[in-house]
Amino acid sequence: MRAINHAMTGAIIGLSISEPIIAVPLAVGSHFVLDAIPHFGEKKVSFTSPVFNNLLKADVILCAALVSIIMVVRPRNWILAIVCATLAAGVDFMHIPRYLKSIKTGTVAKPTTLVGRFHSRIQWFERPPGAVVEIVWATAAIVVLSVLLNK
Repeated sequence: MRAINHAMTGAIIGLSISEPIIAVPLAVGSHFVLDAIPHFGEKKVSFTSPVFNNLLKADVILCAALVSIIMVVRPRNWILAIVCATLAAGVDFMHIPRYLKSIKTGTVAKPTTLVGRFHSRIQWFERPPGAVVEIVWATAAIVVLSVLLNK
């Protein structure tokens, strides 16, 4: 799943659940649930490819925009929403060493940690047609967020 979908899901959790002790683990867990759903991607795509890097840049910009909107609107639980959005999307930060190794070697490095291998395995359908699921998810998340941000 794209980072923006993870971040929007985390923000929804943070805006909906006012207890951090419940919201934070749910936000982190939501990352794995979303990655188990069919979504856009290509497992063997090179981390050095322009497509991958352009999508990565777009995700960073969209996630920053989401956090900025939450900061400006400041709905109830806005700080928790930002924390949950960051954590939900941030699970992928564990792949930074793998990303850097892949760039260095020019091949897609395999995950080496137990969590990394689990994370890779649950993404059973990471293919271009999964973009439809991502678009539907993003649309639904935008609708829900627009309601929650206006409360």
